[in-house]
Amino acid sequence: MIKKILFGFAFLASVASCSDDDYTDWAQPQANPETEAITFGNGSVSEVSLIDFATIAEEQQNVKICNVVAPTSTDADYSKTTYRLNIGSASYSMTADGEVAVADLRKYVEDNFGKAPVERTMTATVEQWISNGATTVKTATSGEFAIKAKLTAPYISEHYYIIGQPSAWDPTCTTLPFTHSDQNVYDDPIFTVMFDASCINDEGDIWFAITDDKAVAAANDWSMVLGIKEGNGNVTLGETGFLARRNELTDDGSLKVHPGEARFVKVTLNMMEGTYVVELINFQEYLYVAGSGNGWAHNDAISSQAFDGNYKGFMWLGNEFKLCSQQDWNGTNYGKDFSTAGDAANMNLPEGIGEGYCMLEASLASKTITVTPITTIGVIGDATANGWDASTPLTYNKDNRCWEADLTFTTGTFKFRANDGWDINWGGDKDNLTIDGNNIQVEAGTYHVALYPNCPGMAMCTIEPK
Repeated sequence: MIKKILFGFAFLASVASCSDDDYTDWAQPQANPETEAITFGNGSVSEVSLIDFATIAEEQQNVKICNVVAPTSTDADYSKTTYRLNIGSASYSMTADGEVAVADLRKYVEDNFGKAPVERTMTATVEQWISNGATTVKTATSGEFAIKAKLTAPYISEHYYIIGQPSAWDPTCTTLPFTHSDQNVYDDPIFTVMFDASCINDEGDIWFAITDDKAVAAANDWSMVLGIKEGNGNVTLGETGFLARRNELTDDGSLKVHPGEARFVKVTLNMMEGTYVVELINFQEYLYVAGSGNGWAHNDAISSQAFDGNYKGFMWLGNEFKLCSQQDWNGTNYGKDFSTAGDAANMNLPEGIGEGYCMLEASLASKTITVTPITTIGVIGDATANGWDASTPLTYNKDNRCWEADLTFTTGTFKFRANDGWDINWGGDKDNLTIDGNNIQVEAGTYHVALYPNCPGMAMCTIEPK
């Protein structure tokens, strides 16, 4: 039988050893501003000041999230006391003096707020548990209190640009921007750009540098331009290098590549790490399809996300079409047998396949075309009427170039799939669906659902409440 436990007010004390490592100078304690005490059984907790991760040493394991005046038991049998910190639906082990693991708090902030270095406020409670070795009892739950925390991160601009031979040697030039996802730049710090490699100088080289919003705003202050720490012109293709502003470098730190036969130069930035990678590419990321199925409008794309010349996309395809490097006729246009001659005949659908919606795969590397007819696209999952057993069909809207329907979901997950099978399916982020992506979460309700398969890198869906 659990004995009745009597509590009294007491400050929670720890046994201190006489070693230097454990000694605390109580004559000059670290003080936090006085805050209102919050009930914790017949003890209390109180808030601490802002937890700024910039002040936390790399080797530091724990961080104080509250001050504790804890209830104590008069029953000697229940001698083991533990504490839990609750933030939202998460629960973490807490020490007797109100500390939790730095890694736990950082992960909670990142998962729930993102990685931006902005002050965040979380509502928390603390629990006390005691045990006699056989039985564990929760003896108290505190009232709610606030934890304020701010992550540390380097400055990341909203925009980055290439200046130099590919555009202009002007710190304010913004004609060649890096692309970025729709996510916060601290949650997705990756920026990419690809430019034509034909802008070489007399030596066959391309020199360029990188700017951001600060550099643009600084007008002609070249010290704000970003260069490379490896030294002026010292780019190693395919390997990670490091960026810094010119005012931190000993030379200009401009980037130089010798493209040779390559058609494109790709630059990838990871601004959380302050790094760059330069690659030479022989194939561009997107080709555009113009043909009888879309009124020769260049408004369907196929993509090669690996830049290996193997492209894939989804569209209503007519019997005649061409593949184009630009969304007009002014670039390289591929006709029958991948001829780029100005009078090349149009490509045609393979024998036995008629006009309709399909997956188009084209390889510039092997000069082949594969067309897979798609007769139906639907939703499937535990959130749908048929569960995971069968697809609920969508209807193709040729004017809007999407598959759509009004659907009623229960709370759960679902995916899109084609031809009532799993060879072609989409999931993941609604704004950037991926083939074979994760299940999509949805709350119960009736929605207008529209899927825009487009091509890898452009696939998306909308789920709008009715």
